[in-house]
Amino acid sequence: MKSAASYVAKLVTLTVMGAALAAASGCTAVAPYERGKLAHPTMAAAEPGSMGADHLRAISEGATGGSARSGSGCGCN
Repeated sequence: MKSAASYVAKLVTLTVMGAALAAASGCTAVAPYERGKLAHPTMAAAEPGSMGADHLRAISEGATGGSARSGSGCGCN
């Protein structure tokens, strides 16, 4: 039979792992005055409309691809 210490050790391990998982979830409350930063156009998931905005997004994201156009990817074109 397994000892009680073995069960306690497993329970402690599961509790610590559960707490670590909950802490790593990344959810947080956002204050109303901080929501303007999150609503910035560069935070949008949709593709930008103009060519300049497309170039800015390619530079800020650090990569290009997935479109029919070719690009250098470094922002130095």
